[in-house]
Amino acid sequence: MSHIKTLLKQVDCLSVDEQKELLSILNKNLTKPEPPKIRRKWRSIRGTAPNLLKGEDAQAWILRLRSGDVAID
Repeated sequence: MSHIKTLLKQVDCLSVDEQKELLSILNKNLTKPEPPKIRRKWRSIRGTAPNLLKGEDAQAWILRLRSGDVAID
């Protein structure tokens, strides 16, 4: 049984006043503004793994990986 069906069965057991209170609480929760999504910039991660490619250009590494010349550890 889905969570919503379970909740609906529980709501049926509430009095009308309790159902109204629940509805009011849910409405307040839905109208709260969502926090803005943080857009991260690629430059913010620049240099976080400088030794990963051992000085090799990333595009060259990708091309070698696709050709099968690179073993992934």
